[in-house]
Amino acid sequence: MYYDLVKYQKELEDLGIRDYQVTGLKHERYDLQGDTVLRTMRIPFRILVLLFVMGLALVPGLLLNYPVGLIARLHAERRRRSALAESTVKIRGQDVILSEKVTICIVLVPILWCVYAVLLYVFSDMDGPALALSILSMPLFSYMGIMMTQAGMIQLKDLRPYIVRIFPSSRRRLSTLPAFRKELQQKLRLFIKEVSPIMGEVYYEKDLDWHLIHQKWRKSHANLTQISSETSSTGKKDI
Repeated sequence: MYYDLVKYQKELEDLGIRDYQVTGLKHERYDLQGDTVLRTMRIPFRILVLLFVMGLALVPGLLLNYPVGLIARLHAERRRRSALAESTVKIRGQDVILSEKVTICIVLVPILWCVYAVLLYVFSDMDGPALALSILSMPLFSYMGIMMTQAGMIQLKDLRPYIVRIFPSSRRRLSTLPAFRKELQQKLRLFIKEVSPIMGEVYYEKDLDWHLIHQKWRKSHANLTQISSETSSTGKKDI
């Protein structure tokens, strides 16, 4: 089963798709005639949707999110390098990047809104209600820019399978993936059903005290370590 999982993952990587996209492939029709496939493909529609979504996200994203995101990325990367240089246990420092980005965004986003408010007040001829409405709408448009950018990235990832279907060899491989995935699911469930009982109460009990389970694991691990060290020292003495 391990080799089947590796083969399935390699097939996904070669075709450039994700596992969640395989479930939708079984509803598609495949044939070897490229003209038929091109007529029924939804690539033009997908591209138009992608352009529309990214267009909606462009203006609020560039004005309200991109400056803060760029500064947060540069600051987080600098802090990550500093943390890696000072620590002996960190490997990549991804936790530092996340925490620093959140912190800097919490500080800089309101500051950016205040800067835009001052610029609108100084360089525009808006009256009081229009200026207040513009300032109060900044959080809404910032949120809309984030959500539209996320939707655009999802649309961009989902576009790859449709482009891959242009090639006949790829269509053959895509047509076999849903059945292969279903077979892997059945094998994995059988494997879990066979192996899981050795976990004891973790498998059988519904309500678990994880603190007690952790204590038991630490105690058994300590006993195994002690037995291993005693066996090793006894072997050295015998030699």
